[in-house]
Amino acid sequence: MKEKPPPDEFSPQPEYDSCAIQQVERDICLLYHQLADYNYIMGDLDFGTVFNFPYWNYLDVPDIEPVRQRFLREGCLVMILTMAWDLLDGSGVWFSLYRSICKKAVGNLIPENDRMSKLIHTVKMALDYAENDQKVSRELAESSQWVHREFIIGYFRQMVRKFDT
Repeated sequence: MKEKPPPDEFSPQPEYDSCAIQQVERDICLLYHQLADYNYIMGDLDFGTVFNFPYWNYLDVPDIEPVRQRFLREGCLVMILTMAWDLLDGSGVWFSLYRSICKKAVGNLIPENDRMSKLIHTVKMALDYAENDQKVSRELAESSQWVHREFIIGYFRQMVRKFDT
């Protein structure tokens, strides 16, 4: 699959179609599956070919069920965090084309609860560190581990609970 060129700018009102939304959901599930093999956020994934959607445009999809919207928002934030780690751990450069677009998109989000607020804060922190080429702080490392436990492992626990009922 050919890499998509970087967008010119963040599009706060992109066109949404059900096929694209499902593809983003599929990517989030694959991301969670791949990250489940670790106990931390690992950025050495196939960005640009496998993970190549403008996930920042799917942080706030209008007119979909709240549960689905939450899954998209959380998953896209975890995706952006993982992309930032791709720069932070020195394993890739693809995301550098999109860093400023993501900062703007994430900066526009209004958290609906403390959990989302902490996720957004962690993503913003990772984006800032990646932008300034800073060494990862203990706070960012611990916050990213929290994201892994809360969202990736949490996703699988939630799925298992559905089978138990």
